Amino acid sequence: MPLPADGHPGYRPRAPTNDLKDIVEDHLEELLRVYDERFRNTYGPMHPRVKDCLESFIRCGDPHFGFLRVRCPDCGHDKILPFSCKTRGLCPSCGQKRAIAWAERMVEQVLPDVPYLQIVFTIPKMLRRAFLFDRSLYGELSRVAYASTREFFGEHFPALDDPVPAMIVAPQSFGNLLTCHPHLHSLSSLGVFDREGTFHAAPADLDFSPLEELFRERTLEMMLRREKISEERVELLRSWHHSGFNLDASRKVDAGDRQSLESLLQYIARPPVSLRRLSYRSDGMVHYQGSKFHPGLGRDHQLVTGVEFLAMLVPHISLRWEVTIRTYGALSTTKRKNFGWIEEKTEASAPDVLTVEEEDSNFVKVRRRNWARLIAKVWLSDPEACPECGGHMRVLAAISSPAQDDVIERILRCRNQWQPPWERQRLPRGPPRQLELFQDDPGVSVWDPEDENQDPPGDWWLE
Repeated sequence: MPLPADGHPGYRPRAPTNDLKDIVEDHLEELLRVYDERFRNTYGPMHPRVKDCLESFIRCGDPHFGFLRVRCPDCGHDKILPFSCKTRGLCPSCGQKRAIAWAERMVEQVLPDVPYLQIVFTIPKMLRRAFLFDRSLYGELSRVAYASTREFFGEHFPALDDPVPAMIVAPQSFGNLLTCHPHLHSLSSLGVFDREGTFHAAPADLDFSPLEELFRERTLEMMLRREKISEERVELLRSWHHSGFNLDASRKVDAGDRQSLESLLQYIARPPVSLRRLSYRSDGMVHYQGSKFHPGLGRDHQLVTGVEFLAMLVPHISLRWEVTIRTYGALSTTKRKNFGWIEEKTEASAPDVLTVEEEDSNFVKVRRRNWARLIAKVWLSDPEACPECGGHMRVLAAISSPAQDDVIERILRCRNQWQPPWERQRLPRGPPRQLELFQDDPGVSVWDPEDENQDPPGDWWLE
């Protein structure tokens, strides 16, 4: 493949397999069999649709489960593009693509050009376990964060009538080592908008410590109302000098710095697992390297069995019906219409009917153009450009599985790419070895897989 002018290697399709896929293939059946008995108390219940997400991820990017076939009309060069799984909170590739597309749309179409501030809201360990068993609390916590932020800014602009900030709240359930760590990443305008949509900037040296107090009180009231905590626990948390609530508002983005704003939004919407930090060892153990030291665990990595690693991912997998990112204040649809940021349709018209013509439909053209644009943005290379002559490649057919499995096999065999997962040679891995260093010493207990768990099971922090 010819290199671009700047020497960048250009876009290369992902490999059909990776360490995370191997872990899912090897341990999915065991996970489904033992989850309720071994892991439910630690990681919460597993929704039945999680099984579908894991199975879809195994097929993601693998041409043996379907692909698009594209060809250059000028020189005849052709290639295949495998389908993706589009799962949320599991697939690193699909998750990163979704984060890039969402961040680009927010910067180009939604967010006004004003200064912004990243605010990270953290809650104490005593409250985190409830989020494992009731995921609707993430939405409640997001509303609490916005209400606290709106009240905080309102106190600094008493002369304005109903001032609102522009705010995005993205709840995250995972920590640096994939532990259960419910917290909120939010992006808020560094100021407020009045009823006419005029922006009023806040002082650059604004003290956000009162916002932490507002967030703590509103969160405790919400958890008490939802019967997730008792009055005694509320009083206990209020009596502590360090209650576990924390607010970090150190990162700011100046007005006009759209590139930094887009990068920040991509970070907020990132998937939980990084393939660069994951390794599936030959002894069957999974090593996940953290980016920083975890003081609670006393280490900067996770070393667990394959089935336990999958169990750690279960509470972080988002289902299709779940809302993962919320917009409030000046970014709500109602406010944007009132400010004139959204053009309303004046005449009622019948909905457009999607028709498939002999060539590509408009929907297919728009979707492919968006896919190609994102790849060109990340890889600095046009995936629709022919690597041989530079011409524009066109889609010949979309071949799906299982309806066209015979066609898929014929095409891949013809291209010498037929190596299905069920025939692919896998690296032999033994079961996780038990440490036998102290087996002869009756005074030292033998290592148990639960010893390397992220957190001891049960309500240990409530004791």
